[in-house]
Amino acid sequence: MKPLDSDKKPETAEDKPAEAAPAAPAVEEKIDFSNVEIEPLFKDFVDFDTFSKSDFRAVKVKACEAVKKSKKLLKFTLDDGTGEDRVILSGIHQYYEPEELVGKTPMQIKKAGVAMAFVPEDRLGMGLVGSMGMGSNMMLRSWRKGKGAFVNRRDPNKLAMEVMEELEVVTPSISTPVRRLSGGNVQKVLVGREIAMSPSVLLTAYAVRGLDINTSYTIYNLLTQQKMKGSAVVFVGEDLDVLLELCDRILVLCGGKISGIVDARTATKEEIGLLMTKV
Repeated sequence: MKPLDSDKKPETAEDKPAEAAPAAPAVEEKIDFSNVEIEPLFKDFVDFDTFSKSDFRAVKVKACEAVKKSKKLLKFTLDDGTGEDRVILSGIHQYYEPEELVGKTPMQIKKAGVAMAFVPEDRLGMGLVGSMGMGSNMMLRSWRKGKGAFVNRRDPNKLAMEVMEELEVVTPSISTPVRRLSGGNVQKVLVGREIAMSPSVLLTAYAVRGLDINTSYTIYNLLTQQKMKGSAVVFVGEDLDVLLELCDRILVLCGGKISGIVDARTATKEEIGLLMTKV
């Protein structure tokens, strides 16, 4: 008895399907940047006057409103430092809804998406609870994240350890009451907690009053880092040397009213002093 497949002819090399040829290795396309020129504005140092008249400057948004009969356009009124307001249209209405923040409470502003942080002048009266340790004081910012009647202590304690290590806070432990710490260490705890929230606006009032020079420079560096990250830092102070060194713009108050706003890079002590006395 012959096998069932005995009638089939043996396959030859010609009958076999041709194998697909191996794919050629992908060649990475390189872009030639040799003919790309840098904008002249960025080649050399640019003074403030030139920068304020260029198209690369930062601007102040004075007003934002929806364009009538349009679901996409918003109209922005900008102060670009030239003395004349500029009006532009932007098609971001589907992603951004203008909202007036003046008159709202801090909690309402936070719910609107603006993260705020505050370093008050009175560190232990308004900023921290002196009888509690670092971990518990960190929890003052996150206690709402707990579920039900329970609070999450793990994350605040972790943040306290990070602040203690990164800012070199001298303390026996994170559970030691902060009122037992020196003024400089108390301020490091307070500032470290506030900047850990990645604020959009950081308000500080006399942030280095009563601190030694080393701690003062630490606080200055922390505030500068926040500015470089894009946060709006409002620094309330009275030392003109520090204000002229740290600030971009200085708003001067006299008699409870604004007497002037100057560019810190070109302003002098004499000019600010005259604004302080309304002379």
